[in-house]
Amino acid sequence: MTESNAIAWEALLSTLVIFAFLALIIERALYQIFDSKLWQKFEEAINQQTGSDFLDLKPWIAAAVSILVVIQLQLDMIAQIYQKVKPSLSTMILTGLFISGGSTGIYKFFKRARKLKEAVSQEQISKHTKSNPELQQK
Repeated sequence: MTESNAIAWEALLSTLVIFAFLALIIERALYQIFDSKLWQKFEEAINQQTGSDFLDLKPWIAAAVSILVVIQLQLDMIAQIYQKVKPSLSTMILTGLFISGGSTGIYKFFKRARKLKEAVSQEQISKHTKSNPELQQK
């Protein structure tokens, strides 16, 4: 991995950690509501009216709260990663949706990002080895 790629990777990770922290805060705050007896009664009432547990409002509420917080704070993960000066509404909404995934979503994202980094590193090593015949003989 080249030095500029390593610096870009570190910048990406530091940005993701900041937003992961916000996601955990929102997740824990919503947990207090979703774990309450009042919420359970509310869900039971909805399930009785719809005849099933088809209508799960939790992810929709988490997304709405996350988007609202991100827009209110003018946070834009994508603008930060790509070093844009001004956040845009569309990427702030996307940031809010990312954050609404909570700790599980972030864990899965980090896992995939790590695999991508490893694949890119392997590809660069392979290209470097092919372009240097001396390394192929070792």
